[in-house]
Amino acid sequence: MSSNLDENRLVFGELAWFWLGDLSVKLKINFTVFMENLYYKPSGKAPALAFIGSLVLGTLGAIVLAIVYIALQWFIPIIYFNVFITLGFGAGIFYVLNFCFKQWKLRNKGIAILITLLIAILGFYAQWALFVSLMYNAEGTMGGDTWVKSSFNLEGFKAFFLHPSFIWEAMQGLNEVGTFTLKKSPVSGGMLWAVWAIEMGIILITPIIMAFRGITIYPFSEKDEAWMNKRTLPGRLKFVADKDAVVSSLGNHDFAYVYDHLSDEEEHFSFATAELYESETDDHQYLTIYNHQFTEKKGKMEEKKDEIIEFLRINRNSL
Repeated sequence: MSSNLDENRLVFGELAWFWLGDLSVKLKINFTVFMENLYYKPSGKAPALAFIGSLVLGTLGAIVLAIVYIALQWFIPIIYFNVFITLGFGAGIFYVLNFCFKQWKLRNKGIAILITLLIAILGFYAQWALFVSLMYNAEGTMGGDTWVKSSFNLEGFKAFFLHPSFIWEAMQGLNEVGTFTLKKSPVSGGMLWAVWAIEMGIILITPIIMAFRGITIYPFSEKDEAWMNKRTLPGRLKFVADKDAVVSSLGNHDFAYVYDHLSDEEEHFSFATAELYESETDDHQYLTIYNHQFTEKKGKMEEKKDEIIEFLRINRNSL
């Protein structure tokens, strides 16, 4: 009899632990869902026009940027300056596409990153097609850091652009002789391959990194079919030391924190500011709060700005 009681207690104990564990998991899931619902979440919509239009306009933009990129490198053959030109090329691809995404209302970050990658690859390829076509028509030697004279030939560019194998063969030939000099010595071989690899990485990675913070993450009103307008709230707020407490208050529709401004008569080295995203008829607004800290370095005041709360969802006309 005692043995049966012990067995029953063991079974009930295991069931109790199982039930408690299951309850804990459910509570964690519900809390996670609750927290996610507190913030703006893009709908993920990707209109066909946004996809096709971005690819078409992005292609044209990438080719134009490739022409500007090669022209700057050709006329300013300074390797250190070329790093900034390369960064500008990658950033330019992002800005062209970000404009397209905004105009055609793309709300899917994954699709935006995919398009950005495709156009970045195309831009990288186009600049190589242009560069080797110019090298094919070049005259002179490496004495002035690059070939002294060349001219653009559309047919030559098309021939290289449409035949990747031609570009690869030209790259191998250029790698043997070098395409620029460093301390009056041509850079070629393994070092030049490394430079080209770094160049490729900058051109491809720069726009993709920027796309993660592009227009597609910003609040869009599905009701008004428009991007929400940003409004900067007046006054400086108290520095956010406890994010969870502030989020909890705002999530419970307690906006006293936002109206509790710091005195304008005093100088504050730590404070917060707020921005609000809203549209004409949407049921929600989205609040973003930044912390600002000023510190003195080498006799100068430097500002550090951190995004503490991003796109917190609140009811319409709350602020």
